[in-house]
Amino acid sequence: MFGTKHLIILAICAAYIAGMLFILIKKKPSLNIVLKVLLTVGIFSETMKVCSYIVANEEKYGGYLPKTDLPFHLCSMQIILMIILVLSKNSGLKRLLYSFMLPTCLIGGFAALLLPTSSSLNMPVITVQYFLYHSSIFVYAVYLYITDEIRFDIGDYFHTCIMMFGLFFFAIYLNSWVNDYSGNINFMYVVKPPMDGLPYLNKNRGWLVYMIRYALLALFCLTACYIKPIVSSMKKHPAAKSGNGGKE
Repeated sequence: MFGTKHLIILAICAAYIAGMLFILIKKKPSLNIVLKVLLTVGIFSETMKVCSYIVANEEKYGGYLPKTDLPFHLCSMQIILMIILVLSKNSGLKRLLYSFMLPTCLIGGFAALLLPTSSSLNMPVITVQYFLYHSSIFVYAVYLYITDEIRFDIGDYFHTCIMMFGLFFFAIYLNSWVNDYSGNINFMYVVKPPMDGLPYLNKNRGWLVYMIRYALLALFCLTACYIKPIVSSMKKHPAAKSGNGGKE
């Protein structure tokens, strides 16, 4: 992490993100169009990953994908959400998924760029796939945040919190179901931190303390992403109360 190669790749990613945001802000395409482009990138990226891992581990796995590379991490799950968004005509469901993608793509994509897996820096094809995909979902989240097409509110914040913490518990069961006793199954990082030696996310005081810290960090990040609607809601409530008091 933060070696010469990683820093060079981060600089390239920063240029890519800045360039894409410049184009999006200037052209202002609809969310649906951007979503379809992102889905194409995501499917291409996932295909590259699957084929590369199978070829690289052909002698060991014989055409199977290692369980560690199943699409059950939060960032990989976004492809499934994108497919649902493209196919669904249910406005309520689409809003729910958009509100969930806003913080998870923004924070998840950013964290993945800063804390890459070891394989993402050692295999050229996987390196391109990994950083292209996570840079793209980060760009989409920023555009989702700044566009006027969807105005998120306090309800979206609470729905996202419920979904996120529900996924935490689901991930514990999921890791148990696919556990191969290698110690490497760690979807959504509920088993152990994404990297050893982190100053805050570590298991120095055991798994429970780690999970509490993880949950609090997730809550902080979600709240930061929804700070505008939270503040707006707090401003409206005093006004409503004073208005009701005047009528009484």
